[in-house]
Amino acid sequence: MLIAELKPDGTVRTLETLERPIALGRETFKTGTLSASSIQKAVNVLRQFRTLMDTYGVTHTRAVATSAVRAALNRDTFVDRVFLATGIEIEVIEGSQETLLTFAAVQRVLEAHPEYGDGDALMFELGGGATEWALVRNGQVAASITHDLGTVAMRDALRAGEPDRRSRTRLITHNVREMMNVVRRSLPFEKVTHLVAVGSEARFAARAAGGGSGGNGAEPATDIGTVSAKDLKKLADQILTMTPDQVAASFSIAPNEAESLAPAFLVYAELLRLNQAERLLVPRASMRDGLLLHMVRSIQSGSTVLFPDQTIAAAVNLARKYNADVAHGTHTATLSRAIFHATRTQHQMGEKEQLLLEVASIVHDIGGFVAARGHHRHTYYLLINSEVFGLSGMDLEIVANVARYHRRGGPQSDHPAYASLPRQARLAVNRLSAILRVADALDKGHTQRVADPKISVVGDELRIEVAGGEDLALERLTLDAKSGLFEEVFGLKPVLIETPA
Repeated sequence: MLIAELKPDGTVRTLETLERPIALGRETFKTGTLSASSIQKAVNVLRQFRTLMDTYGVTHTRAVATSAVRAALNRDTFVDRVFLATGIEIEVIEGSQETLLTFAAVQRVLEAHPEYGDGDALMFELGGGATEWALVRNGQVAASITHDLGTVAMRDALRAGEPDRRSRTRLITHNVREMMNVVRRSLPFEKVTHLVAVGSEARFAARAAGGGSGGNGAEPATDIGTVSAKDLKKLADQILTMTPDQVAASFSIAPNEAESLAPAFLVYAELLRLNQAERLLVPRASMRDGLLLHMVRSIQSGSTVLFPDQTIAAAVNLARKYNADVAHGTHTATLSRAIFHATRTQHQMGEKEQLLLEVASIVHDIGGFVAARGHHRHTYYLLINSEVFGLSGMDLEIVANVARYHRRGGPQSDHPAYASLPRQARLAVNRLSAILRVADALDKGHTQRVADPKISVVGDELRIEVAGGEDLALERLTLDAKSGLFEEVFGLKPVLIETPA
């Protein structure tokens, strides 16, 4: 937990930071569920946190759970138990949201070090059950993925199986190579300039190797540290000969934290080798810092959207991955945004929905990678099984449904994927897909002939005025054919009007 004060001048002062070890992931990744005793331990800790929050008079709270709870089959029971016992409402976030929050904190550190800002960098956080990856290009996230390999599985590999320790470490390096192959296939890069590690194990390594970055109660020498593969292997060899209690005593850390150090260091060293990087960069930043930045932004501006431009960039990269017409997709997004702004009074949606509309517009044709026939349905499938930086699972469900309904029939209650959405999400799909259908019709020929239209609501019409002498017969015919849903949802008839240049 981190407690901070937002001052009237906009500065933030940290008042308290606390950590209490609870090994939730150990159960989840072995049995698939959280036991009653583990849930009770978490409740006991959070009750203590609640008491301290009340003492400080905390007014804004955000609590998140990551892979250990996300993967648990009884996660709803856990969330409900915590809420009933403490009043703390836990949000179970997706891997892409973890990456977003972590990057928010890391970016602030890297901005002070322009020497690390050029070229492609891979940022990753090795968690208990998964590793979050982001490709950072010239200081901006280009794409991200979650890979289901974490320290719990690798720690078990070191404990069991082959009696020879070297054989067990080879198993870990094999798993890391497999993970890196997936990362290379999923993220658009050839060679990285920097490898950036986030997490308590990375901060420990940088501190133990004398490379700064603090952590584990030490005062940091700098806000970014480094550690070499040689140092990592030396640390791993040292720790592998010790019991967790000995490691905890030697380095003043909790025993459960000690168990994850050796596998993490072996992973880091292998990643450095595979990417031909000399040293690991370790910023003094965590997801909690990113959460704080997000909350401050929300309080100050009312905005709940972080890095929208980078979410858009991730959508463009996804469109390129599936050989979609990016020029058509981005132009459709521009038209969708213009219609969204012109109809704010009618739809009463905010910046988050606008972002989802733009993402859906960019990627609405990616299903053509599978087959041209029924490509709208293939688009839905590809999106549901993809990851877009900054979007939650529900966000992707909405985007996938909006893209799916850009052509053919509109949303219907007998469509399982649509019907299973919460009511507010269904309403968003109705409104956003109606807008997308109109925008897509205006670029039917993929020629971007409808450029900078003047769009306004006049009476019961949505007037789309286009200046110039272009022949817009194709766009007008398509608009007439696809505007039915827009009329149903908004009570407005889209009308394309050509005006003199």
